[in-house]
Amino acid sequence: MATPSILSLIESLAGPMIAVILYLMPMYAIRRLPGLEPYRGKISNVFVTVAGIVAVSGIVYGLLP
Repeated sequence: MATPSILSLIESLAGPMIAVILYLMPMYAIRRLPGLEPYRGKISNVFVTVAGIVAVSGIVYGLLP
């Protein structure tokens, strides 16, 4: 039985959550909340969403054996 390092365990659990909170949740809020309507339709939203997906997928890819 392998004993995982606590730092790698924290990284594997917290990394994707931090990426989702920093990148994807604000873009979701811009699409859903009426108060953030002035920020919809900007090209920077696409960039942030793509960067968030790349960050999360890179972390998940690193977890695969």
